Order: sequence, then structure tokens, then C-alpha cells
Amino acid sequence: MRIVLVGNFNERREGANFYATVRKLANGFIRNGHQVMAFSDRDVARETGKWGIFRGGDAHANERLLRLCRNFRPELLVLFHADKIGNGTVRELRAMLPALRVAVVNIDALFLPENVARIHRFAEVADTTFITTAGARLDAFVTPSHSLTFIPNPADPSIETLQCFAHGDQPHDLFCAVGSESASTPRGRVLKEIERSVPEARCVFPGFEGRPPLSGQDYFDGIASARMGLNLNREENYHLYSSDRFAQYAGNGLLVFVARSTGYDGIFTDEEFAFYRDTEELADKLRYFIRHDGERQRIARNGHERYHALFGERLVARYIEDVMTGRPVEGAYAWPTAIHRA
Repeated sequence: MRIVLVGNFNERREGANFYATVRKLANGFIRNGHQVMAFSDRDVARETGKWGIFRGGDAHANERLLRLCRNFRPELLVLFHADKIGNGTVRELRAMLPALRVAVVNIDALFLPENVARIHRFAEVADTTFITTAGARLDAFVTPSHSLTFIPNPADPSIETLQCFAHGDQPHDLFCAVGSESASTPRGRVLKEIERSVPEARCVFPGFEGRPPLSGQDYFDGIASARMGLNLNREENYHLYSSDRFAQYAGNGLLVFVARSTGYDGIFTDEEFAFYRDTEELADKLRYFIRHDGERQRIARNGHERYHALFGERLVARYIEDVMTGRPVEGAYAWPTAIHRA
């Protein structure tokens, strides 16, 4: 199948986001035997203005995508947070290529108003949105021509190459990168409570309370410096929602702490991840695994193997392929495969 994958490949960051999910999906499609043309809409739009602020840049990106598709004639168009691409352009592409199928991949949370608006916008022109939240909340975005379904954040063995479970000499016990967070936010309060209640834990929380955030290989060096990782979302009560740090931490072999409220304990077990109900249980388990490093290594290894086996980049890409081509998916994947339709 010929696939055009449109997303923010962020070339201006010069490799600092080498672990981005859009790159893993490109790898998955290619490893599944498809021909993929990657189109970085924001980078192309930026070509027309030194600072990327000229509105003409968006028109340039849309015209370039139209020319690409005229030449390549894709069978599947995948829009991965392709915010520079207008609905009018997608309609032109569908008129040009009547057999074209259009998928949207969305890895942001439903508690972000700007993401809700993004889903509604693309629902006007896409066949299916694949999103990293599951459950009844997806019904709000269904239309007669647009369906939704869940996908997990994929791990990629060519990207998540660390094996933190194989080492016991890391200088840190717990790693959690939060980008930018203060102690007054819900997520910040959890991190502060961990520091207060488990003072013996050697924690590294990049981005918390003014600490420098990490990106690129520095981010992976931070993961490699730790035994365990905390998969902490801004809000935890959205079924199966997680940021992509879950794939990065589990895929690289940390023992990952995961809130039970995410629902992931319905897919994985306590022999694979350290599930917790509240901050008190999180602190108790952290203390336990600091004292029992052999158990930490065993469970982390299990979680690493299972995450790659169930949520690998080829499987996630294949699920998109299956849904978009109408192949049966029930029972073929570890995650919920309900397709929310009108």
C-alpha cells in the first residue's frame, strides 16, 4: 500500500525528538511492507518565513501536499496532528483520488480543549480517528461519516534500545520527566509528596520546579540513569489514556509505576508493572522496590517484554491498516478494538 504520513517530524529540532511517535508509526508501516512518504507539514510551512510566522506558509504546505499526492497517488493518507493541513485540502485530495482513505492519529488528551477542537475539525473530512484514549468518551466525536477507535502508544525496538532492567548500578531510583510543572498543580503535588514521604529515594524530575527539561539523547540518558519510572499524567481518569512516556519508560526497561485508574491493569499485571491506587500506595511500593532491587529488575524485564510484544510499532501500524482496509480486528489485539460509529 502507498501511504502518505503527514505530521510534525520537527526537523528544526535537529534530531532532538528522534523518539517521536510519528517516526515510530513510519517505521511500523515500512516494516509491514508498505511504501511511506513522510511529509512534515510544519517544517514545509516554515520554509516561507525565517521565523515561521507568515500565514503564506500554511498555503505553501497545503499546495506541496497536493503536488506530492498527485505524483505519488497514495491509497492511505494518515494525518498525525497535521495542524497546518486544511480540510479543504483533504477534500481536494479525496476528489482527486476517489479511493483514498483518510485516517487521523491523535495522541493528545481529551481534557485539552484545543485537542477536542482538533478532533471535531478533522472529523469533517476523515474516515477514522485513532486516539490514545478508549471508552465511551469517543462517542462524542462520532458522525455519520467518521468513526473513532483506540490505539496505544507504540514502542519501537530500534528507538527504545535501553535495557534498564539489566542494570543495578544506576545513580537514581525514580525518573519522571514532566516538561514544565510547579508544585501547585495536581501532578506537581504528587512529585512533591514523593520527595517528602520517601526521602531516601534518589529522584530525578526534569522540568519540575524550574529544573531543566530534557530532550534528545539527554532524555534517554536520564532514563538510563534510573531504575524506575513514574508514568504520571495530568489527569488519570480517562480510560487507557497515557502520554507517550509510558512507551518510552516501559520500552526502555524501567520498572514503571502506573495508576490503576488508567485501566492498564486490565491489560497488564502486577508482574509487569507497579500499579498503584493512590500516592500512599505509590510511596509504599517505591520504598519496597528500592530495598528489593532483584524484584525491580524481574518485573521491569517482564514489563519491557510484554509492552514490546503487545504494543510494538508494527502491531499499532497494522491495526491502522486493518481498520482502514476493513479487515477483521476483533480478538487480534490486546487492546480494546471497539470502533465507535454512528
